Amino acid sequence: MTQTPEFKALRTTLEQFVYDNPELERLEAILDDFNPFVALRWTRQELRRSAFLRWLLDPTETHGLGPYFLRAFWKRVAHLSPLSRPQAPTVVDVDSWDLSDAAVMQEWHGIDVLVRDDTNHFVGVIENKVDTREHSEQLRRYRSYVEGQFPHHRNLFAYLTAGAEQPSDEVYAPIDYREIVTLVDDTLKRRGDQLGPEVHSFLGHYVEMIRRHIVEDSEIQELCRVIYGKHRKALDVLFEHRPDRASDIRDILIELIEGHKQLVQDHSSKAYIHFLPASLDFLPRVGDGWTRSKRLWLFEFDNSNNQLSLRFIVGPGEQELRDRLHRLISAHPKVFNRAQRILSPKWWSFDSAKWLSSQQYNELDLPDLKRDIQERLDRFLEQRLPKMEAVLAQLRQQ
Repeated sequence: MTQTPEFKALRTTLEQFVYDNPELERLEAILDDFNPFVALRWTRQELRRSAFLRWLLDPTETHGLGPYFLRAFWKRVAHLSPLSRPQAPTVVDVDSWDLSDAAVMQEWHGIDVLVRDDTNHFVGVIENKVDTREHSEQLRRYRSYVEGQFPHHRNLFAYLTAGAEQPSDEVYAPIDYREIVTLVDDTLKRRGDQLGPEVHSFLGHYVEMIRRHIVEDSEIQELCRVIYGKHRKALDVLFEHRPDRASDIRDILIELIEGHKQLVQDHSSKAYIHFLPASLDFLPRVGDGWTRSKRLWLFEFDNSNNQLSLRFIVGPGEQELRDRLHRLISAHPKVFNRAQRILSPKWWSFDSAKWLSSQQYNELDLPDLKRDIQERLDRFLEQRLPKMEAVLAQLRQQ
């Protein structure tokens, strides 16, 4: 095989990247150190970080700290809160509260973490962001809802980010993840002898994970800056050819479709994966300008825009048959959730369902993703598809 000058230059670039690279060796050593949060891929997942924070704040949980960390956290928020809110609890107020009866909830009406203490008439809200930003006036909406639900409670609002980003709503106190590291460190120093060895180790691993992976001046981030600066060309090539989430999900979907004897796979790309149950593969192949199989209708997974949906679509083709399909499907809106939409000239989607939200799409580990998609596919094949088949079988008789 003849090697072009461009190929030789690229090979040399990649060889230089992997040879005599002490920064890369140090980065690999850090990543090889066992840390349960890293092993479980918690480093960038907001849901799991919020779950840990809820556990640590809850005075009734198994950490054995009671309300100690809860009080320390809200004292810090009170200290950083705007002075223009004289009705908000002060550091002295929070320090005087017992907080043993406080309830700590995750994902309460979309709020990452909410603390409610009726004894002291207090509500605290935490919005937790690391790799995403607030949207749609999220902070203001949450504050308005909480104030409406608890009009007689005093409140504090915290906006927790990796770099002390300023919130869009000035009522929120900007909290850096460094603050969490400091609070946990102080807790270990002052209350460490009261903790079980497992809890002590667990909190230590959490602090280590935050320092290495989250805060802006972490060792990992500095190493990455150095490595990228020295090996930009090699990394750009590697990045260009890396597997991405959409490719991973496409591979999962194709594997699951091929694993079902009753499903027939059709032409697919990374963004659109097509299949049809064998029981519905009885229409004449009169499709035009859609897939090479010329099937007129297909199920289509839309694997784009960081979410996953399943649609049942009639494509362009013989108009008389498309009209018959439209009449039949339109008569069964309880079976097809978009049945009464007007028949479009080309692609008519008469049933559609979201399978993965953006958060699930981006944050779930691949094994969890595969399990969730498998369960959703099984439910669809067992519950929804038979109802569709019963209606569409009438076309055989026409």
